[in-house]
Amino acid sequence: MATRWNRIFDNHGAKPMSKTDKSKAAYVPAEGQKAAIIAAGHLPSAGGGSGETIKLEVLGDIKTAFLEASFYDSQRKGANRAPETRMGRDIVRWAKVGDEIVIGNIGSKLFAAKADATVDTAVFGRLLAAETDPRKVIAKAMKVSGKPKRRQRTVDDFVRNPWVVAGALQRSEGKCELPTCKHQLFVREDGTNYLEVHHVLPLGEGGDDSLSNAAAICPSCHREQHFGENRQQLRQTLATAVAASTAALVTA
Repeated sequence: MATRWNRIFDNHGAKPMSKTDKSKAAYVPAEGQKAAIIAAGHLPSAGGGSGETIKLEVLGDIKTAFLEASFYDSQRKGANRAPETRMGRDIVRWAKVGDEIVIGNIGSKLFAAKADATVDTAVFGRLLAAETDPRKVIAKAMKVSGKPKRRQRTVDDFVRNPWVVAGALQRSEGKCELPTCKHQLFVREDGTNYLEVHHVLPLGEGGDDSLSNAAAICPSCHREQHFGENRQQLRQTLATAVAASTAALVTA
């Protein structure tokens, strides 16, 4: 199901990256896209591609978080031809010919997405909560009702080895393997403490699906390993602890 951008953005527009846009390294935005950028507080500069740089947060692309793009009016050759508004830099490098680019704003915040991208609504919701006027968030949320629509999607995921999961849980002896953990664990119906098996170096970053790279940790520590501001330091702490506990198994 296509994302209903009008339910998300104050203003938005969409236009494919054309061959001319790509070859000239100058994307010509549609009127709706220009309206969103201007509504966010940016006017096209008159100084060509060396003018103001605008920042757009990218939705639905795990490889690209932000784009920095120029936004300017380019004088065209020929009598009585009006200047053409263009965008350059990252936005041209990011999209391929034929990619339909959506640009929208929420207040002064600008976003870009490829029209066929799948946007994680939970992640986007947290972003809206952090970046948008609370009164506007509540007003929009209060207007929503009814059951959500369903959609089908294909997921490309890693096939994890169950023995690695079982080994990490056994090694943990029912305790979170992050040494600094102070969270209270809750008990499952079978009487065991609830733990989640996490890869110290994530599989998506080239980590192995092995006991030496797996840790049984509580849900709070698991989320912090992925999203906490100190996650790199916590990763190193966890890696050291896992290496020591795995070595102890070998020598036991």
